[in-house]
Amino acid sequence: MANIQKIGVSAFILVDDKLLIVKRAANESFLPNYYEMPGGKIEYGEKPEDALIREVKEETSLDIKVNSPYSTFSYVNNVKNKHTIDIQYICKSESNVNDVKLSEEQDSFELIEEKDIDKYNISDEMKNAIKKGFDFLNKIK
Repeated sequence: MANIQKIGVSAFILVDDKLLIVKRAANESFLPNYYEMPGGKIEYGEKPEDALIREVKEETSLDIKVNSPYSTFSYVNNVKNKHTIDIQYICKSESNVNDVKLSEEQDSFELIEEKDIDKYNISDEMKNAIKKGFDFLNKIK
């Protein structure tokens, strides 16, 4: 079987100095019940920023403005023989977070402070990306 390579995008969205994270549904085949930043896979021919706007809208119903990429990470899913590269972007919500309506791929969402990252079930790669996002924003304040 050939290896499959995918590119994903994730949105670092701060609301009142708290990061929006979503919890993957229990029935998801990959990382069920894990929290992550909203995002998803880029479709063929799609620009990364357009994919991120689409994915965040699908997952949370929020409209966002995509600013700059700040980090990347890579992971391999040996079960599906898939290698994914994920690009994380600093984003701004153009919707009220009270208007979040999750897709069936997510069970819940949280707004977390930087100090609370380790209290949530988040993959090591995503935790590192979240910490880098907070570091990036703290440097430009």
